[in-house]
Amino acid sequence: MIAMAIALSSTAISAKTFAQETDAVTEFDEVLVTATRISEKASETSRSVAVVGEEKLQELQAASVAQALKNEANINVTSGPRASSQGIEIRGLGGQRVLQTIDGARQNTTSGHRGTYFMDPELLKSIEVVRGPASSLWGSGAIGGVVAQNTKSAQDMLDEGDTFGGYIKQGFETNGDKIKTSGAIYGVADKFDWLINGSYKDNNNIKQGNDLTLENSESEKSSGLMKFGWEPSDDQRLQLSGRFSKTDELVPSNPSTSVSNEVPLVRRNTKDQNMTLSYSLNPSDNAYLDLNTTFYWNKTDYDEDRVTKGQTDSTKYETLGFSVNNSSTLGSAKLIYGIDGYQDKIKTVRDDSGQAGERPDDIDGKTKVWGAFAKARVDITDTLALEPALRYDTFKNESINLDKSSDDDAVSSSLGLVWNTSDWLTLSVRYDEAFRAPSIEEMYSTGTHFCIPHFLCNTFEINPDLKAEKAKNKEIKADMRFSNLAGDDELAITVNVFRNDVDDFIEMTVSDISFEHGAPTMTTSWDNIDEAKLTGFEISTRYRYEQTRLLLNYGQTEGKDKNTDQYLTDIPAKKFVADLSQGVMQGDVKFGTRLTYVAKQDQRPDSYQDREQFEQYTLWDVYMAWEPAMGTFEGLRVDFAIENIGDEEYLQAWQNLNEQGRNFKLSARYNF
Repeated sequence: MIAMAIALSSTAISAKTFAQETDAVTEFDEVLVTATRISEKASETSRSVAVVGEEKLQELQAASVAQALKNEANINVTSGPRASSQGIEIRGLGGQRVLQTIDGARQNTTSGHRGTYFMDPELLKSIEVVRGPASSLWGSGAIGGVVAQNTKSAQDMLDEGDTFGGYIKQGFETNGDKIKTSGAIYGVADKFDWLINGSYKDNNNIKQGNDLTLENSESEKSSGLMKFGWEPSDDQRLQLSGRFSKTDELVPSNPSTSVSNEVPLVRRNTKDQNMTLSYSLNPSDNAYLDLNTTFYWNKTDYDEDRVTKGQTDSTKYETLGFSVNNSSTLGSAKLIYGIDGYQDKIKTVRDDSGQAGERPDDIDGKTKVWGAFAKARVDITDTLALEPALRYDTFKNESINLDKSSDDDAVSSSLGLVWNTSDWLTLSVRYDEAFRAPSIEEMYSTGTHFCIPHFLCNTFEINPDLKAEKAKNKEIKADMRFSNLAGDDELAITVNVFRNDVDDFIEMTVSDISFEHGAPTMTTSWDNIDEAKLTGFEISTRYRYEQTRLLLNYGQTEGKDKNTDQYLTDIPAKKFVADLSQGVMQGDVKFGTRLTYVAKQDQRPDSYQDREQFEQYTLWDVYMAWEPAMGTFEGLRVDFAIENIGDEEYLQAWQNLNEQGRNFKLSARYNF
């Protein structure tokens, strides 16, 4: 596949020079800051990455972080159209198998079917995604990849020479009559800078395709971010940030489906809070010191009123963590190394009023993780570089209420080889190991899972011997960059081919009904059952000619059980996205259209052949942005979009609910 792409590209430009102009515009060459734990260009990293910047975030007007990534190759939105419950799936792996970070701080909250992506995209300047295992950098949880969210700061918002500014923004969407309001003020004073940013959203029930209404999909959410920075010298920075989000909604207890006898209606109030303190030291005259430290505290509270059951539940999840790392340049080698650790606490209350003995037991547990890592980039020659990395983690799970505990450790290694074959082509190969430690809920849940009235109740069984999931990924990448092919233009083509072997998958297992002493019994436990192989590739092509831009993304993943050769469930269908835009009036106005094609998912295990089919579908969007650079309306930006113009009624593979139908979006933002 890579050879074919290279051959086609070489043929297409055989009459052109491969040399890059020194003053050429390279807007496609994004700089990664946090996702790879080292600042490097997308064209130079050996990992598969996707970056959604602030300009694209404004165009999309996304309701969730997951929605902001939906057009990227081999990245998919899970859990249906309710924004508060949406998650991210990378190359067929989602949930706890994808690590989430915000400004470098891990976000470890996980609890049943509840949502865990709380950031409003309005508060972000970029989202970076590493596709594929990355435990050698981040430790547990990065089997599928990493979603790194970077919040705004005063330096990002202010023009050079300005000391104070702000903005107000108002948006409206026809689908669900959604109102969106946000604003910020920010400034710098001598060596201090500060930012206060907030947003509010309120929507009624979502309309699915073909004008169908999704009941119980109303939601109200408020979010806030504060940042305060101090730079006592040119090479030091101390920053304190805090954020919160609050979501109120009346939804099914599993919001990825509809209310039923097994899924009661819940009034859920979700509060998420964070405090992060970071310090960096980077003397310009010291090649051995580039120090970054981060201390963070996260707390998430889910308070639930099970209105159809007359019960009140609560789930509290708290993380306290730190990270210390340093970069050193030693001749032709750059080394980054550090230590980190965190403690997760979970405490639940499950009200069994009216259902004595028919609810899960309360959980009171904690997890402790310590890790150390080192990563190097060694320039072997002017065109060849080696990227080894090694990490060691030790982790312990403790159930306080059951007085039980278990501990384990893991070693994660990786090795990359990068070959800059020419000014226009970079080839790389990688090998990465990763793991995910089992959670407290998976190991130590007790009580009743569900009941079949007048027959039996299914009960949880603990599994203190549950092993960590493990992944081994092999990957080849080709990155091609050209400019001045037809004048003021540039072309970027990136191809990644991968195979990820994941062993000891942790899955919930519900036993068959058996009889003991004439009484029916049935249990639920989490077990290591699957050995999977995930193979596939993604292609991203971006072309700019003057103010015309064309983006093409394609991704596909195949998942099979290594023992039975049966297809796995939850593997996304093949997806192709084409995005064409044109700037006019010296770039003040941009018009665009986007086409998304998702193929029929017919790669299903034999047990699913007689179930509902996941058919192909095509979506068509248009969008427009107006942002005058000068004149009476300078400082104003207006974005307009129509999504799913055909009001297509469609179901993503393996999901339970049809997605959102036609939606008109309009927002106006004024900077002052």
